[in-house]
Amino acid sequence: MPNFQIIHFIPQSREAIILNSPVHSITAVPHTQTAGTNHCHTVPSTVLHGGSKGYIAISELPYLWAPDAQTQFKVHVPPNLKVKDIYNLLIQNDRHKNEFDFCRCRMQFGLLQHQGLLVDPEEVTAAKNGIVLLWPDQTPLLLDQGAYYQ
Repeated sequence: MPNFQIIHFIPQSREAIILNSPVHSITAVPHTQTAGTNHCHTVPSTVLHGGSKGYIAISELPYLWAPDAQTQFKVHVPPNLKVKDIYNLLIQNDRHKNEFDFCRCRMQFGLLQHQGLLVDPEEVTAAKNGIVLLWPDQTPLLLDQGAYYQ
């Protein structure tokens, strides 16, 4: 995969501004289910049979959550946190090098909480529990298989 780019800043021209932006909270936002469980792309996995490489899109958006959001799970963060603090933590722990059989991002909450970037354990639990449901009917959905590659 020589042309596979793991991290995308949208828009690319504002990467430095995005990285220096303050983080006031982290919100897990389940969307309306359409085809599949989430928005995915396909770059063949090197670790998981039938899986895909994940990528990170760090975007500036004109809204707090998408118009098709079903609910929000807000998790508070410590004061003075910047996007680059979270970004650097993910990179240092190789969390950007993941593969999965469907899109899921639940595992990152544990890392962020362990490093002190999420301050309320009850909010983290609520967010983790909300991510494993299909919305809007809140049907339980088992976590997908995931792995990290070198």
